[in-house]
Amino acid sequence: MEWMRLELSIEDDLNKQKSIPNVSNIGLDVTAEMMHNSFLSTLPHLDEVKTSHMTMMSEISDTIESDKISSRENRSLDLFLSDIGGILDDSNIKVPLVTEFPKEIIVETCKNGNRNLVRILSPEIFGGMVETFEIGKNQKVSGGKWANNLLELYLE
Repeated sequence: MEWMRLELSIEDDLNKQKSIPNVSNIGLDVTAEMMHNSFLSTLPHLDEVKTSHMTMMSEISDTIESDKISSRENRSLDLFLSDIGGILDDSNIKVPLVTEFPKEIIVETCKNGNRNLVRILSPEIFGGMVETFEIGKNQKVSGGKWANNLLELYLE
């Protein structure tokens, strides 16, 4: 059983780089917070490290997740939406998902026998969310987007 990751489009102002003041010419008036922000803004490789780390963790957890999925029943789409407060609007699954890290949201799908499974991972500083649910045999998630604290997945 292999999980396939979907590309999500992120439509929100959270992805814009925040403006960090240039502290190089402030001198002794610089604060620790300003120096820290300046340091972090000059490290573009951290995004690559985070992405690489998430990929590695996803690969490691696939075997464990596969065993867990096999050993328990997955929720139906209706039960998942009821539990989380989401809705099915035509062919779109709409899930409320408040996060400060929308670029880190992972949506994966897999076919396990005659079941189509969808997994949503949304990491946060203190934990996060991992949800797995089942969609119809003849359905698949073709894509999705996150905007204004709402994750929308497109069903075919």
